[in-house]
Amino acid sequence: AVAFSPLLDGPANAYDPSDYASETVTAAVTYLKEAEGDVSKSFQAFEEIAAIIAEGKGIGGSVNYNGVQLERGYIADEDTTIYNPGLTLLTESEKDRLVEALVKNRKAGLVKKTWSNENQLGFTELKSKLDPLFMWELRGYLKILPFYGAAVYLATFFVQQNLRQVFPVAYIVGAIAVFAPIVGLIAAGP
Repeated sequence: AVAFSPLLDGPANAYDPSDYASETVTAAVTYLKEAEGDVSKSFQAFEEIAAIIAEGKGIGGSVNYNGVQLERGYIADEDTTIYNPGLTLLTESEKDRLVEALVKNRKAGLVKKTWSNENQLGFTELKSKLDPLFMWELRGYLKILPFYGAAVYLATFFVQQNLRQVFPVAYIVGAIAVFAPIVGLIAAGP
């Protein structure tokens, strides 16, 4: 059963529902759920999450220049802890929970036709900070990628061994077959 676990139905959470999440994150997720379909409440929830990211509000104690003793102006390798200290204090499972709640809030707003441009800008900004590598969009594809990639590889290998004259074309087709879904899923959005 473990070998085929990527093929099982259900949400592909990167966290176990029993994972610890700070009270601040749990409250933000609850507020987002309550705000579904309400433009102003959704935006207020987005502002709360932005405060968590930008200031570390409510997580890891108080974060300020005295408490953390950040070196002013130190930007070697673009260390984002200076700009968004809360982002480094959030665990991956907390980030996943926030992204999931953001996406559900957006979908509810779109279904109820109460989604504003202001909400979209807030959603896009928060999603890009919490999920910069588009894992939310790719989660389903990544579940099957090892099997799908192996099948494409074996097909391409077969062409290389038996039909050498068309191998360059088969190689390009195989690469497109593996990477085109990634581009499509990211372009389609959450």
